[in-house]
Amino acid sequence: MEALSHNDLDDFLTTAEDFLNADPVNHSVHLTAMDAAKRGERQPATLISLHDNGTVVGAVTQMVGRPLHVAAMPPAAAPLVVEALRGREIHEISGTRDRVEAFRTLWRDGGKELWTLRLYRLEGLEVPDVPGEPRPATPADDELITGWWVDFVEELDGLPRHEAEKRAMDSRWMSAGHVIWEVDGAPVSWAGSTTPVGGVSRVGPVYTPPAHRRRGYAAAVTAAVSQWAYEAGAEHVVLTADLANPTSNSVYQGIGFRPVSDWSEYHWD
Repeated sequence: MEALSHNDLDDFLTTAEDFLNADPVNHSVHLTAMDAAKRGERQPATLISLHDNGTVVGAVTQMVGRPLHVAAMPPAAAPLVVEALRGREIHEISGTRDRVEAFRTLWRDGGKELWTLRLYRLEGLEVPDVPGEPRPATPADDELITGWWVDFVEELDGLPRHEAEKRAMDSRWMSAGHVIWEVDGAPVSWAGSTTPVGGVSRVGPVYTPPAHRRRGYAAAVTAAVSQWAYEAGAEHVVLTADLANPTSNSVYQGIGFRPVSDWSEYHWD
């Protein structure tokens, strides 16, 4: 097996795009990042294709300011990728858990796992019977969505408000659809989903303010934004849930999401 580093996005895509598209559900983050790079919205920092006897068998990508992503890296290729990246500053890594573990144990000591996640794919949407109705977000909702996005990051990551604002804005630019759940005309919950890339849309964030929780709104708005994704052309709708939060995992399974793979995000100071 060999690892080839690419300095040119088109060269990397010519080499590895077909491989990534062969498993668009597990490779969705790679594909979304490449789509953003093609549109000039992200700058690649790392583009590595992995080959075995002339056949592409894996890929590793990283966008500037984002974690190294290894969901498409065979675990056996971790030593080659580590060698290709020696001398680089890698502080965070994400991907399927077995691949993250294969890389991080060779990279350096220390660090900590930030998240253990489960990737789900929607297999037969079950729309819950919940008071209220969905509506697509409009430009007039921008301030509301931005505020809720920061609230979501602040709560989920335990960050100070100013840090949460930075992290939320890092994702706010993404091409996406947003759905708001309303009860008697008042917004009570919100969900976003990426526009389809490689036939896949990723749902998230999903946020309900504390005053409106435990009423089924998160399930309802997730179902609604999933329907939006299908109407936008997605063949597969996926999302990730924190395994430390049994409530969210139960909610998503209750409307038809089924486990695909377990994921990890790991960080070194």
